[in-house]
Amino acid sequence: MKAIVTSIAAFVMTLSSGDFRHSALASITSQREMDLGTTRKWYQLEQGAEELMISIGPPVQSSNIAVDSLGRKQIISSTPLEEGQYGENPVGVDCFVTPRDLPGLRPGDRALIATTSFESVRIFARGFPDNQRATAGLWVEKLARLSLAKYAADKRIREGASQAVNGRSLTGFTAQKSNVNFVRFADWANARGIQYSYDSAKCTISFTRNGKSILLPIAAKAVRVNGTWRDLPDIVMISPDREERTLVPVALDALTN
Repeated sequence: MKAIVTSIAAFVMTLSSGDFRHSALASITSQREMDLGTTRKWYQLEQGAEELMISIGPPVQSSNIAVDSLGRKQIISSTPLEEGQYGENPVGVDCFVTPRDLPGLRPGDRALIATTSFESVRIFARGFPDNQRATAGLWVEKLARLSLAKYAADKRIREGASQAVNGRSLTGFTAQKSNVNFVRFADWANARGIQYSYDSAKCTISFTRNGKSILLPIAAKAVRVNGTWRDLPDIVMISPDREERTLVPVALDALTN
């Protein structure tokens, strides 16, 4: 993935706060950058002059989503985006990607929109070289996953009541709008005596609990238990500070038991 990062020049729609730039974006180094208003910056990286646009804001309205006769969802726009993701794991509540061979787009173009009921992220990347196109969509999805998770926490996570897990009192948080209680994943895992691993390329946490295989994707509103997806009450988030701690709904405890 680093090879892709170091070969892209970027138009980036950012928040007004510099804290939005999560570690994946911070790894992008530029030889030139320019402010374009209060919410957008332009970066030219050390190699090439290709584009990356990231826009974060309100959720996609249901009126902008159509459903075909087969029950498939599609974003209503000049550039059709079909329901799905580049990888195998969900992002947000709904996720849409541009078909790889859509007429009018260059072979190296990748686009993705992921939305929850409260926020969304839109990403467009242009000009991946031939040898990086196979993984370009996955990299775009990674940026979308991290951006959505951190933006949601920045806008909605606030300090909440402590949460009791396995006889331990954990620091609690509450997500505004959804009113869902959260804890830090590491605190929860420690309270349950769970060992886990993090896949930085896919942005997933995996662990075993009571003989069950668990997969927890960042920015997903679901957890996979023994191959079956179970709905969470809100997405898995990332704390907006520099520590970037994973925040999970307390409901994860019961769903994985």
